[in-house]
Amino acid sequence: MITSRSNPQNIMASSNIERGSCRFKAIQGADGKSVIRMEMFHQTVPLLADTTVDFELLNGTTLDQARKLAESVNDRVTGVLISKP
Repeated sequence: MITSRSNPQNIMASSNIERGSCRFKAIQGADGKSVIRMEMFHQTVPLLADTTVDFELLNGTTLDQARKLAESVNDRVTGVLISKP
């Protein structure tokens, strides 16, 4: 869920919501650090079309640790919600 700092309340009730199925994959980033990448299953969220979403991990996180984290997230997250005011 994306919220606004100027409107910290849940903005989903008054927003256009786009949903999509995704998965998370551990990869080695361009700088050599491990990152978690969100990959969409289908191009159902126009705001994310042709977009890469990577999550930076703490320094020292190994690729094996990142893989375990991605696996855990995949077990619990079913999709992404994007809200536009």
